[in-house]
Amino acid sequence: MTDLSLHVEAPAEVPLGEAVVVVLRLRNDGSSPATTSSRLDLAQGDLSVWVAPEGGDRVRVEWPWQVDSGRTEVDLAPGQELVGSALLLSATGSLFPAPGDYAVLAAFAVRPDLEVTSAPATVRRVAATDPGAAARQRALEDPDVVRSLASVSTIGAAAEGLALLAASDASPVAQLLAACVTTVTADLPPVIERAVDAAGAVIAAAAVAAVLPPGVFPGDERLAVAEDVAGPAADPTVTALLSGSAATAG
Repeated sequence: MTDLSLHVEAPAEVPLGEAVVVVLRLRNDGSSPATTSSRLDLAQGDLSVWVAPEGGDRVRVEWPWQVDSGRTEVDLAPGQELVGSALLLSATGSLFPAPGDYAVLAAFAVRPDLEVTSAPATVRRVAATDPGAAARQRALEDPDVVRSLASVSTIGAAAEGLALLAASDASPVAQLLAACVTTVTADLPPVIERAVDAAGAVIAAAAVAAVLPPGVFPGDERLAVAEDVAGPAADPTVTALLSGSAATAG
């Protein structure tokens, strides 16, 4: 038994051609401090996420580059939560092959002998209306592009797809993810601002943290820039996502 609970927060609706990022919250619902793994991201192996179409089988989100990191822990006081994020892409096939409702659920190994699971959250994928959406969706399903986003580096033949995403204001979250790979840090602020304006500060921060988990990239200047731009929203979730620190549940 544990007083820790895991929650998935997904955008209600995302058009095809745009990236889907979810926020995960591990909360201490008890009256005593609780120690847990702090690795609430796909890169380090303690977090598992699945996507399931309505009436269909779930598919695991396979992160292409697992980081061989040592276990790190955090103590959560009663009412505190650890916040992480996940980018819902796969290098082995499309997670969202068509418009419709999809369930997103997660499991997290709070310690080697204990895993907590979430209730499903629903995201609706809708057909995009702009003419470039199909090309952006193909780019987001390209294995080399997915591997590049996951490694924050250009892999294989990903350059064209990354450039397409980075140039498209119509998909600001995907644009931000691609910019983390293709753009120098000094040019990131306006890209982050577009994502904040379109999707909100939390999703913008979650996108950056999904590919630059602070536990893997401590002190990375791109995390600091994202907090400078998105942080004025005064949402403690933004700071928690970009720093890896615990936050008081709201």
